[in-house]
Parts: sequence; structure tokens; C-alpha cells
Amino acid sequence: MMFLPRGNPVRQKVNPARINLPEAMRKLRVGAFSGYLRFDAPQGAGVVLFQEGHLISSVFIDKDEIERLIAYDAIAKIFEISILGNAVLNIFRLSTDLVLNIHALLHGRYLQKGQDLSRLDVAKQLEYIQNEGLTACLRIYAEDKTALIFYDQGYALGFFHEGRTELELTADLATSVALLPHAKLDFLEIRSADEIVLADLMESADLGPIWQRTRKLLLEERSRNEETAIRSLEQNREQRREHTLTIFKTIAGNYIGKFGVTQVEKAFTVVGSDLNSESLEKYYVELQRLARLVAGQSKISAMIAEMKKQFSSEH
Repeated sequence: MMFLPRGNPVRQKVNPARINLPEAMRKLRVGAFSGYLRFDAPQGAGVVLFQEGHLISSVFIDKDEIERLIAYDAIAKIFEISILGNAVLNIFRLSTDLVLNIHALLHGRYLQKGQDLSRLDVAKQLEYIQNEGLTACLRIYAEDKTALIFYDQGYALGFFHEGRTELELTADLATSVALLPHAKLDFLEIRSADEIVLADLMESADLGPIWQRTRKLLLEERSRNEETAIRSLEQNREQRREHTLTIFKTIAGNYIGKFGVTQVEKAFTVVGSDLNSESLEKYYVELQRLARLVAGQSKISAMIAEMKKQFSSEH
């Protein structure tokens, strides 16, 4: 899971399948938006980061945290989960400076991950960061809340708390994520703001063709899957029909002999390709009519009762 504090909410719990995302991103560009778009889906989570209207980063991490995509690969994956209709989009505003910190975090390198905070010597961690002069981020998370602490060359830059748009110089102990049960900590080495090379992904490429290509591929895949499902359904129906016919012929042979088998085949033509209660009732009526030529009603009734019982037990 991708843990990020929520900034100032712009839009929340939006279905991105109902939005033309390239057009929406173009409006954020024109509006000089700073912040991030977060996409959550069963497949994983994606983040698109804007600074003053420039799309400076995109990251997608799958639910098992094995696959990690960046730049246009991440955008294509985000478009995919959005078009499929099972994603949720939230948009949060941040300051331009904090956006750079988030950029550094998203592209950071884990030194520790998922550590139980109650078992860690946090003071020792902070001393290590200071002594080594690390540029790093400590991410503390529990339940649905996350807090970040950024350091530049061993010195604390500030805290990013839920609902804020700027780094804060102090932590509010009363609402500290670290005090929540089962709080965990990630320790990441990151780049300082001066080392980050920014590229506007929307300036380098038009996102429209990526959106259209992804949409086209998904629609083609959906069509193929539907065709496969229809063929499979037809095959299953035919197999089910043939299996039922074989059982009915065996039962008829036991009750009224070879002639009964022939009459089953004739009567079964009324069933068609789909076995259902209506078509089977027509079959039973037709079979009774044909079977009266060679058998008495009691034997015919017992034969049909056996057929109904056998069919019911299998379906």
C-alpha cells in the first residue's frame, strides 16, 4: 500500500471512469495546480504529482508491492485501472515546496520498511540520521493516517501532517500518528530538493494518445473475453445437453428396451440447445406419447420419474 498524508482536499471519492483524464489533467495544468492525484484500485495505487501545473512525476505500485512503474508506464497503468471502472480518485492540494518533498519520497530508497514503531529506538534512529548527515524521510503510519518527517543532510526540515499543505516545524502530540496502536515506520533515503531534476511529462508527450490507446486495447480485450465466454457457454450447454441425453437413453433402455432409446432421441429434439424446465416438460410430454406404443403407463411414469430425479440430482 502507498502511504501518503492527505493534503487539502480538492475532490474526493471520484470515479475516474467517468472523467476524460487527459482533459482533466490539462485543466490542472492551466490552473497551475500543485498537489497530487491519488488513484486506488484493487490492482494497486497510483499517484500523479503536479507542481504549478507541471506534471513532474507519476508512480504506480501494485497491491503486492512487487511491480513499480514510473513516468509514462505509470500513467498508462493509471489510465487502465481508471477505464476499467474500479478505481477511486482523490485530489489533494499541496504547497509547491511540499510537492518536491513528496517527489523525493516517491522516488526514495528504503533503508527500513514496515517496522513496528513500539519496538524501535526512535531516538537512536534520529541520532543516526544526524550523525550520518542523511537526506531522508521517516514515514509513520497507522490505520488510515500517515505522517512524514523530512531531513536534509541530517537536519530536520519539518513534518507533513494529515490535512496540511505545508511542512510544519512541530508535531502535535495530541494527534500524533505515532501514538496510534500498531503504528509502523518506513525509513527512506531520498534526494534533496536541489538534486531533483524535474521534467514536465505533459510537455514531453501528449497524454491523449496514451489514453485512447489504453482505452482501445481494453475494449478489444473485453470484446475477446466476451466472445470467449459466449463460446464457452455454448460448449457447456452442448456438453450438458449431450450428457443429459445419454443418461435419459440409459434410463429408457432399462425400462422399455432399445425402442425406448430411439423414442428418447426423437422426443429430445424438442429440447433444443438450452436445457430448462419448460423445454424438459415438453420433452416429457412427447416421450410419454411415443412410449405408449410399446409400454404401459405405470412403466412410462416410473421411467420419467427416474429421469427427473437423475436430472435434479445433477443440476
